[in-house]
Amino acid sequence: MATPRGPRGHYTAGRARRTQILEAALLRFGRDGYRKTSLARVARDAEITDAGLLHHFRDKQQLLLAVIEYWHERMDVRWERVSDSVRDAFRCHLEDTAETLGMPGMVELAVVLTAEATAPDHPAHDHFTTWQEKGVAELADRLRAGSRSGELLPGLDHEGIARECAALDAGLMQQWLASGRSFDLIAVMRGHLDRLLRVISTDGQGL
Repeated sequence: MATPRGPRGHYTAGRARRTQILEAALLRFGRDGYRKTSLARVARDAEITDAGLLHHFRDKQQLLLAVIEYWHERMDVRWERVSDSVRDAFRCHLEDTAETLGMPGMVELAVVLTAEATAPDHPAHDHFTTWQEKGVAELADRLRAGSRSGELLPGLDHEGIARECAALDAGLMQQWLASGRSFDLIAVMRGHLDRLLRVISTDGQGL
């Protein structure tokens, strides 16, 4: 098949190259951390020149923000596979978190950036605020649907539970890093979600 030519072909090739860079940066940030990773290292991983990388991202901060957005988009796509069941959603969340822990650099990056981005003048402030509120709203909606379907008890504070889960996740990530990864984060998260389900589910069962 011939390579597409003209504006459309250039656009498609440009999008593919940008994704190639983001994939390389995501893996390198996850392995070595943001501070220890140079743009030249990412360019080598992506098998392009330094100039080729700078054509898409003018500096390291712009690349960082693009990687965070790309990572969040990937997570959103993965959640499309989850059924309407709250129990299934909690299980998938644990699976996704376990996979993320395999990239300790990204965990550290997410914890640090989430805290720093609370400042209104931070370049990632709008993105993190929107993404965080979106996550809380989607979980609250899933919990409400669970009450309507009979999986969960009626009359729950769905938004309050969603915010509690989001806060606990963020706090545990920070503790896990500060402790030198000294405890089983997934086991603690699983214990919380199991206890929560036993309280809010109609069948009284946990995970």
